[in-house]
Amino acid sequence: MNAKVLIVDDQKDLLELLNMSLSGEGYIVRTAQNAAEANSAMKLDKPDIVLLDILLPDVSGIRLTTQWKNDAQTAHIPIILLTAKDSETDIIVGLSVGADDYITKPFSSKVLVARMEAVLRRAYPEGQNVKQVLAAGPIRIFPSGRQAFVEGQPVQLTGAEFNILQALIQAGGAILSRSDLSKYLQDPSENGNSERVVDVHIAALRRKLGKARNFVKTVHGQGYRAAI
Repeated sequence: MNAKVLIVDDQKDLLELLNMSLSGEGYIVRTAQNAAEANSAMKLDKPDIVLLDILLPDVSGIRLTTQWKNDAQTAHIPIILLTAKDSETDIIVGLSVGADDYITKPFSSKVLVARMEAVLRRAYPEGQNVKQVLAAGPIRIFPSGRQAFVEGQPVQLTGAEFNILQALIQAGGAILSRSDLSKYLQDPSENGNSERVVDVHIAALRRKLGKARNFVKTVHGQGYRAAI
């Protein structure tokens, strides 16, 4: 399941571990270490699921769950509570305020992924609210929202750059000529020297991809391909 997950926990080591594990499973991961950061992340880009620690330094996970479940903009987003506590009271309170599931620390990544996928299937039975995502290495793109991410961080692309990146990913490593890629230019004024313009967009795309710049490979005399 390719979905966006927001992980809220004040343990930096755990955040890094979960980020690595879930990114490897195809999830788009955002992290927050307190309720303030979590609320900002929620407003910036709503996730498909939230992993939420009960014991946060500013506001409890129970209170944050209540806030989000009582807000029409976020009420539909499933929440799995993460807790070091295993008392009946904590579990009952968490579920009573709207949490969709809970998992007690410590837990294995395999168990966590299985629980997440079960919750996502219940929340989105036909996958209708989980956006289509194309993934290749550290790059994830959402065609419907025309959003691109590298290692979970958003990358601002122009229309032509996004189109070219999407075409390269969908080609699955096959070579696309400059003529092929020129079809994805959006400005009609560029068509006069479209193949040269493709090179310009490729150079800009590489700069913006940063650590993933080598994803776009030049095939001399033929065109470009994705390093898949």
